[in-house]
Amino acid sequence: MAASDRIGPFGLVYGAWEPGLLAGRVLPSRVWAWFLGGVTATAAAVRWPEAIAASLIALLACRRLGATLGPRASLLAALAAAGSLAMIDRSAAGLGALDGAIAWLTLGLTGSQALMLKPILPDPNLVGGLFAVLALDRLRSIGADLRVGLLAGLAGLAGGWPMLAAVLVPAVVLGTREGARPGRAAAGALAMVGAWSLWAWSTARFEAWAAAVALPLMKGPAWTLIPWAVAYALPWSPMAALLGFRSVRQGLSGEGRALVFDWLKIAAALALAGTLVPGLGDAGRVPMLFGLAVASAAGLDRVLGGWSDLSAGARRCFWAAAISAAIGWAALATPIFGYVAAAIGAYRPLALVLIASGLAAPAVAIAGWWAGRPAVGVAAVVLVVAALKLAHWGVVVPEWNYRQSQGPWGRAIGQWMPRKSTLYFLNSTAFDDTIPDRDRWPADLAFHVGRRVRQLPSPEALGLEPESPSPHFVLLHPSEFEHWPSSAPELVLVRTLQDRYGEPRVLARTAGPLYPDRREELGE
Repeated sequence: MAASDRIGPFGLVYGAWEPGLLAGRVLPSRVWAWFLGGVTATAAAVRWPEAIAASLIALLACRRLGATLGPRASLLAALAAAGSLAMIDRSAAGLGALDGAIAWLTLGLTGSQALMLKPILPDPNLVGGLFAVLALDRLRSIGADLRVGLLAGLAGLAGGWPMLAAVLVPAVVLGTREGARPGRAAAGALAMVGAWSLWAWSTARFEAWAAAVALPLMKGPAWTLIPWAVAYALPWSPMAALLGFRSVRQGLSGEGRALVFDWLKIAAALALAGTLVPGLGDAGRVPMLFGLAVASAAGLDRVLGGWSDLSAGARRCFWAAAISAAIGWAALATPIFGYVAAAIGAYRPLALVLIASGLAAPAVAIAGWWAGRPAVGVAAVVLVVAALKLAHWGVVVPEWNYRQSQGPWGRAIGQWMPRKSTLYFLNSTAFDDTIPDRDRWPADLAFHVGRRVRQLPSPEALGLEPESPSPHFVLLHPSEFEHWPSSAPELVLVRTLQDRYGEPRVLARTAGPLYPDRREELGE
């Protein structure tokens, strides 16, 4: 929604500043929508910048390990970074479904709605995380300088002060490099923050700036940060445990060992600080994932390049991780996609392929263990990653978009409105906790409508809106339409729709032609 509106220091949602959306995260989506020439942004305007940021993060991991450990480590780094759940599921569709299942299970067992009102699913900010990773990479290799400060400032523009803290905390742990200029780094970061603050003060109210600064503190400590980081880095994250064996560490070059353990220090520092410091958990997720990917790739490179030199414990650790990943995927894929194949005919061929991959992966991993060939074990994990991507692309995302969201009836509303029209609504539910979620006007509904959306304080306020370029469209409850006051502009019924719960909703509009008569402009 913010990508459909004008650019500002914060995103604009329902015509008001949204302190939780900063300019650095909205601007890439706005640029994407502008290049595609759309009147309003679509879901692609949000997903593609995140996907590009994820690809650049994987490319950085690929380059760094390739320069220190060689081409094989470079390929493994690309697989560990781009092939993790965090990158595959960057739209949070699959883990969003898991989050919803956990919330419903908790409600059924305990009666608590806490997880339904406040989801536990993390939100990796990949755009801000990209700049944070770039800043940390330069910090650990060269030391603090002006470029580090500017990169940290750009991360702050996308994720607020927690992104700056995600660079500052590891800087304390890594220490000062020879020739570093921390003063210049601080000056660069402060310059970026100061420029944004001046922009915010001159454009929006001071309260919006203060809310953006204070908002991360409202989240509280992230007690589940470490488990979610390990889960988001699956199926590769268990391979990072290989570095706990001396035989694996001794096979790394001095430069490679420094790279890997610097990133492990960064991940550990952010894990501790993100767990305890309110608001820092979300900012620390992407650098933590990057550190786990680097460690996993380095451990696997040592496995493939020096298997005969590894200790028995390191070998058992590798096979346990590879076989567990394959069996875990088989345990999930077989029943889930068995149901999909039986219940949804459109997905049956793809579901059968995924079931076959689920059964093949453990067989490949066990065959590699039996033959003593670690490359076959790595191939089994790659098979799991490919199946995860195929399942996410072919089943999870379509189901999440078309069955579990506001998409179907949101798009139906958009079909009855000209593209430049604005959809108005009366929302007395936004700040009332006693009203169920199903009776609210959610933001993702407005997103799927694909039109500008504005909230009215009262029906009479509709008469104060400008009349051009087309009649005003209003989305109402049936009772609101029936009791529409005579003092407000008269409405005409356009269509009665059903929301995702099957409840009726009324789309109405004011009188007047839907499209302007252009014959006068053409001299006819």
